[in-house]
Amino acid sequence: MLLRNITFAFTLACGAVGAAVAADEPQFVTGGVGLEERGQMLASKPDYNVRMTFATRGTGEYRSDVQVEISDTKGHTNVNAHDAGPLMFVNLEPGRYRVTATAADGQVQRREVQVQPGRTKDLYFYWSEPATIVQ
Repeated sequence: MLLRNITFAFTLACGAVGAAVAADEPQFVTGGVGLEERGQMLASKPDYNVRMTFATRGTGEYRSDVQVEISDTKGHTNVNAHDAGPLMFVNLEPGRYRVTATAADGQVQRREVQVQPGRTKDLYFYWSEPATIVQ
């Protein structure tokens, strides 16, 4: 009962930053919209070994409309997050992974990452400004 209450309290505390704690996938948090939420995210940054930032090239404007999929070398999807960003922090087991980040307007970027024990990786994804439709 105590463990369930602690888990529930943790889930409530992380609700603002969109945490995943399912037993069969790596722990991750995503968020950082607004100063308070950004502060919460940055405070948790040392707890994660892969840290991603999503922004627009040129302006540096943060993006929170990103679909993120992280797969291992066997093609198994370890993380699948919708509306991630502008920050996303993940704990991955040591190994090689492919990170696919897709912006809401369909722009796709991929990164290969090698996770090593006791080391961290910072990944930055910058997209062109979304196309403006003129009528």
